[in-house]
Parts: sequence; structure tokens; C-alpha cells
Amino acid sequence: MRPVLRYAARAVAALLALLLPLAGPALAGAAWAPRCAAVALLVALAVVATTGGPGLRVAARGLREGTVTAETGVAAAVLAALGWSAAVQAVAAVSPAGPVLVPTNPLAGPVLLPGVAAVLTVVAAAVQRTGRPPGPHGGDTRADADEVRAGLRTVADRWSALLTPPAALIAVAVTAFAAGTGTPWPAAVPAGIAVLVGACPLPLLAALPAALRAADRAGGDAVRLPAPWPGRRDPVGWTGSAGGPGLVGRVDTVALSGPDVLTGTAPGTVAVHAGRGEDPALVLRLAASVAAGARPGSDLRAAARALAAAVDGPVPDVAEADEQPGLGVSGLVAELRDPGPDGGGTTATVVAHAVLLGSPDWLAEHGIRVPPPLSVERERAVAEGRAVLVIAWDGCARAVLALPRAPHPEARPGVSELVAAGVTPVLLTPDDDGAARALAAAAGLDPADPDAVRPGLDPAARAAAVAGLRVRGRTVAVAGDPTTDEAALAAADLAVELVPWPTADGRPAADGTGTGPGSAEHPDDVPAARPDPVVAPAHGSERICARGGPAEVAAALLIARRARARARSYVRAAVVLAVAGVVLAVLGTPAVVVAAVPVLGALGLAARRPHRRS
Repeated sequence: MRPVLRYAARAVAALLALLLPLAGPALAGAAWAPRCAAVALLVALAVVATTGGPGLRVAARGLREGTVTAETGVAAAVLAALGWSAAVQAVAAVSPAGPVLVPTNPLAGPVLLPGVAAVLTVVAAAVQRTGRPPGPHGGDTRADADEVRAGLRTVADRWSALLTPPAALIAVAVTAFAAGTGTPWPAAVPAGIAVLVGACPLPLLAALPAALRAADRAGGDAVRLPAPWPGRRDPVGWTGSAGGPGLVGRVDTVALSGPDVLTGTAPGTVAVHAGRGEDPALVLRLAASVAAGARPGSDLRAAARALAAAVDGPVPDVAEADEQPGLGVSGLVAELRDPGPDGGGTTATVVAHAVLLGSPDWLAEHGIRVPPPLSVERERAVAEGRAVLVIAWDGCARAVLALPRAPHPEARPGVSELVAAGVTPVLLTPDDDGAARALAAAAGLDPADPDAVRPGLDPAARAAAVAGLRVRGRTVAVAGDPTTDEAALAAADLAVELVPWPTADGRPAADGTGTGPGSAEHPDDVPAARPDPVVAPAHGSERICARGGPAEVAAALLIARRARARARSYVRAAVVLAVAGVVLAVLGTPAVVVAAVPVLGALGLAARRPHRRS
């Protein structure tokens, strides 16, 4: 049975237990009152046993450990109502004066208490659901669901520890006062139970799940905030103290880290400036092959995508690939060549090349000089703001490859949204200085500001730059792809795992190029650290996840700030409702009426559905 149907069935049973003692005698006569009360008690016991079992076990474990939790508050109200009603009905069944033990006014007596207990139990179980879609860390498995609920109960537990013990003392005092003023015990005890019912922390249990659902709906498919898992870092501040802004409110700098954060993952076009006598098709084929040998998460993966897309036909495999981060990659590329029309034979030959792809300094380390014509082409491409690689094989530089570094159409508006959100964007990129500043200017950053553009940084240098910003007193959020910028994300105050804009076919790009790791030809090599951020965050619930670019990062910050503020307001409202319920009970309001305060309050929070972000 689906969860919604299961909760609906249990809710119907709880309402039956509540209404049967009233409707039964009214329809069948007063003689049926004891039978209806007994049936209602049995139904309530069944509902509590099937629905409230996990909560009762948590409450019992907490009492053994000497702690008071939200389940303790629920269990106190439920067990007191059930226990007293069962005791009164048992005595009334065996005592000659049994009918006298049950007050004629059902609101003041024990007959409606089992229904109240059943309703409280069903609502307590229902309001803790987060409503997240299935998937790892999304509540799909029982273990995940229990962890999420435990984290969301943190604030409810904290406030319940403050509210439940005084409510229990007030309940005892109200019962004693009522009995001392001549009220019969079958009516005096329900007056004290009404205090426990009024203090039942149902709205507290509903507060954080409601705020999390609101954040999920506001984020839509682009932004996913983490749930507060026990024992893990809470970057949103769901469970933080009420005073002062949380971490998301203190962020003043957003580091856009990595090669794709402003450009997206579309491959773009590659300009080939080949030396005299070189075949551009062969240049592209060998360059794409050796680039595919770059390690997962390499800064060369953007170039590998573009090169693979530019090759007409299959890309040969690379052997003995060796990458030096920030410099280049080398490898052996072998091709099977068919005999030419004048080859004089019919046997195909294997042609192998030792290929290097990277910067001129990388080639110089291997004793290869870039000839003047290619140097001129390289300088021209750098002046145009392109990312440039030089390819060499068999000891000679053969061509210059110029890759586009134009911003995604949504990058410039996204940068403006970051500024409007009150944060300073900083670009950390492996591109050369010219390409980095041209990209920054086109995206709306100030290329003349040394703090706004940090070019030529490999992953380790990007992490060091983030640490430097923090040392200078900034609160830094890093937005980057975890496959290329894990070190920078780990160095940040707030990590935003960003899957850049999708490729032209609408799918997020795998960390590959079409023939290398992560491609359809090598499905087992897809890096596990590049998930769908909405379904399976790479680090569980510790990081904010987004799909897109700077606009989605700005949205994530704003949604996180609003989520924290919403959670705090919901918790304050829940505390007010608990106090109001206790006050009503002290004033003599029957338990069945007082129960409407926590029940309606919790359902009201759980039913809030803010509009999705457009």
C-alpha cells in the first residue's frame, strides 16, 4: 500500500475511534455506550500499535538514556489517554457501580481519550514525512528515511526537552487541584491529561519537514538543499541557534571554480592552426585521443569534449597516458592504416605516435620547441581570448589548437543575480590570463580586478585561493563540479556542488568526451562522483546541490536563507501553540477540544505549499 493510502486508512480508523463513542449511542441508544467505548478503545490500541510503535520505542530509548525527546511528549499524551481510559473501562465493566464511574458528559470523561490518542499518533507519524523524491539520501530506503527524520527532529527534541517536563508537572497540579475541589477522579484525571495533550509537540515535529518541503518546491529541479542529518555538518543551519544569521546568511563571496562554471559543457568549435604539411584531420584525431586519457576530474576534460566532438569518425585509443596537472598530457596513439592505392600491397600497417598535448612549457620540458609560425598563431589566439593547446608528436610541434571560451548565454544574468544577492563573485579558472579575463569580461566580471579573476589555477591552486580568501576574513561559498574541484569545495565555508549547463542534447555531460572514460564506449568508467544533484548528492546531505550556472547558485543561496528563516518562524509558531494548548487545558477546556490546537497546528504547517521557483 502506498504511504498516502496507508496514512489515510489509519486516519479513518483514528476518526472512527474518536467518533464512535458519540455516534454509537446517538444512533443505537444509550445501552450501546459501553460497547461503543470498548470498540473505540480497541481500534485506538490497534492504531497506536501499528503507527506509533517506532515513536514509542524512540521515547523509551530516550528515557533509558535520561533524555526527553519529541517522541516523549507524544508518548506522554498518548499513553496517558489510553491508559486512563482502559483503566476506567475495565473497572466499570467489573464494578456494580460501573456506570457511575463514567461522567455523563463525554467531553469531560475518558471515553473520547482513546480517539484523541489515535489521532495524535497518526498525525505525529504523518507530519514528519519530507516528501522528497526517491533516491539515495532522499528517503527511499528505511535507513535513509530514519536518518532524515532523526535530523529533522533535532529542533523538536530540543524544545520538547524544555516544554514536556513542566507540562507534566502542570498536569499533575491540575489533576490534584480538580480532585481537591470535589471533581470525581474519572473527570479530574482527564483534566490533567488535557495539559499533556495541549503540550503535545506535533507542530514542532511538523516545523522542519514543512520548511524542507517548501525549500524543495522553491528550488524545483535546479536546487536541492540538504536535510539535517545527525552527526553531519549542517550548511543551511536548519538546527542552528535562533540568534544571529546562519552560515548561508554570512556568505559574502562566491568562488566560481573550474573550467565549465561560466561556459557550460557544450563542446563548441575548435580552430586548428596546423604547421606546414600537417593534416588537420590527423591533428584533431591524435589530440582527441590523448586528451581522452586525462584523468577523471582533469581541467583538460573541457578540451577533451570539444576535441572529440570535432573529430569526424572514431577516436583511436591512447596507451600509457600520463598527465601533469596544469601542464598537459602525453600518451602513445596507434592507428591501423589501410594501404593506399599506390601502396603496392594489401596489408594494413600500424602507425604509432608519441603524442604530447599541452602548453609550450610542457613541450619545452620534453625538448620540443614551438616553431615561430605556430607561436604567432598561438599569440593571436590568446589575444582573442581563446584557450590554447599545442600538440606535438614524434618530437616535433605540429599544430596549435584554439578552443572557445565564450560564456553561456545565461552566465552574465547569473553573475548579476549573484551581485544582487549581496555576494561578490570570484572566478577561479585554469585558463590562461588572456582567455580568463576575456571570459570574465563577457560574463560581467571586472577583468581588471585581481580579486575577481584568478587565472592559471590547477585544482590545488584553486583550493589554496579559497583558503586565502577565508584567511582574509571572507565567508566563501565555492560553486564547482565535484569531479574537478573537490579540493576547492572542501576548503570552502559553504560548498555548492554544481553540475554545469547540459550539452546540446539536453543531458548533463558525463565526465568524458565520447570515447574516453565516461562515454558510451566505456560505461564502467563513469566517475561515481558526478551524480544527478537532485537525486543523489555526492556527499549526502552535507552540501547544497545545483544544476546550471551562477543564477542557480544565487537561487540556492536565497532559497537557503529563506528556508532557515521559514524554519525558525515555524518553530516559533509551534512553541506558541504548545503554550496556548497548555493554557487552554489549565482553564478547564476538555482534552478532546484542546487536542485541536496541536493537531490543526501541525496539519496547517504540513499543508503549506509555496509556489515553485520559476
